[in-house]
Amino acid sequence: MYLEDILDFIFRFMEQGGTVLWFIALLTFLMWTLVFERFWYFKTGLRGDIDSAINVWESRRERKSWNAKQIRQALISQATVKINANLAMIQTMVALAPLFGLLGTVTGMIEVFN
Repeated sequence: MYLEDILDFIFRFMEQGGTVLWFIALLTFLMWTLVFERFWYFKTGLRGDIDSAINVWESRRERKSWNAKQIRQALISQATVKINANLAMIQTMVALAPLFGLLGTVTGMIEVFN
């Protein structure tokens, strides 16, 4: 019964907020999912990716030529791409959240005055 009351309260609140509130909730859920994914990657996968890149570099016999330096740069770039994955999407969602809030305010005011 207690869970039903909470869910009922949440759904009534969301209905009062209108359609935009559902978009805000979805945006927030997606953003926090990506944030937790990045956190999980930094806690678990980052060390393995860095160790893998270091092992590839250390297993090379020749490390002084221009070609070797380009391979090193490629390894660093691959690690950087993995580190920065989804960060641009998170930044975009952070920027969109206040705009959705403003949209909700404007649509709510329009409904009130109608």
